[in-house]
Amino acid sequence: MKLHPEDPRLTAFLLGELSADDAASVERAVADAPALQAEIREMQGLQTLLTEGLAVPQAELLAHQRDAILRTAREADRATKASPFAAMAEVLKAMFIPACAAAVLALTTYILLRMPQGDQNPVAEKHPTSAPPAVPAAPSISPAPTPMALPSVRQGSVAAVAFPTLDLPIQAGKSNLETISNSIRNDHQLPSHESVRLEEILNGFPLRLIGTTAIARSGANHWHPDNRDSGVSSYVATLSTEMVACPWKPSATLLLISLRGNALTDCDVKLSFHTNPENVFHYRFLGFAPGAGHIEGSLPTKLPANASATLAIEIEPAQPASELGTLEWSTDGKPAPVISLVHKSDAEPSDDARFAALVCAYAQWLAGEQPGIIDAEIVSGLAREIATTTLPADRADFLNLIDKTLHL
Repeated sequence: MKLHPEDPRLTAFLLGELSADDAASVERAVADAPALQAEIREMQGLQTLLTEGLAVPQAELLAHQRDAILRTAREADRATKASPFAAMAEVLKAMFIPACAAAVLALTTYILLRMPQGDQNPVAEKHPTSAPPAVPAAPSISPAPTPMALPSVRQGSVAAVAFPTLDLPIQAGKSNLETISNSIRNDHQLPSHESVRLEEILNGFPLRLIGTTAIARSGANHWHPDNRDSGVSSYVATLSTEMVACPWKPSATLLLISLRGNALTDCDVKLSFHTNPENVFHYRFLGFAPGAGHIEGSLPTKLPANASATLAIEIEPAQPASELGTLEWSTDGKPAPVISLVHKSDAEPSDDARFAALVCAYAQWLAGEQPGIIDAEIVSGLAREIATTTLPADRADFLNLIDKTLHL
């Protein structure tokens, strides 16, 4: 695709109005053209200028206003005791309306500034021969790195075309959920963002995924019914996956990965995620922020006997129900069966996958990640979907913790 700096598709790309295929084509064209990159940065600067200029100042509640809101929340909680996750939308609605109005006004002004003048010939717009309409000067912006951080890339995400492979750490247990629980239940305050470790909270719960499973066998020991009690094991570890629609971004896919060791011996596991750049735009390793396509520091690889490790990756596919890549792994230096990652949009998620998605959403919300995308309403809604009278004790206690967090 060939674009010029005044091509209207650049504006549509910046505002997220293109289809997935067109957006990918524009992204590739921008990556290879410094002039287009400069135009994108100019538009970003103008968008920032408008947003900041029209932003509504953040208002702080007076003491009696805060007490009134908390009192209303407590009364609503008592009225819906059978369901501890009563929606707080009506209480919070008045707080969100000014911010939403400012955002709409900023985007509308920006679009009007980028539209061609009314007396221009609409046919000649595809092949302009006259000077483009004047645009207000944007503030100076330092050159963008390569690959350029486009607006659609959130913090912590990496582009699959630039970094198609990511080595994954093997981290089992060490949950900091107790520390977070003490802060909320005993100190009646939210924990600091830095103290929340999503990967540790996720590993605090045993999960059984029902997607695809691969088994790494030792090769040296062969199991037989006659030696079932001899301590001989034919497998080293198992790798299971399940993919579900991402609850905080339905257009994305949430990949859940579970490693489980054998009951007898520790093993060394090396695991990597290989994307299919043709079908994946970006991916985000939850709990970590890979820089330059890798995680800084030495990756843990030890999987203790009878232990499990759970990982989660948010994937933004280029098209639904597509082949997103593979998981390649080895145990004790020996290659294990590769797992192909094909998302089937009609597959029903397991209860464990739905619970894992709730844990991921709650931990990101506590850590202040993806603000404006993950909020209290999303967390509350996911918790209500999980709540049943037959939940295991640890999961029921986790839902109770979420309920207390929502009422702080």
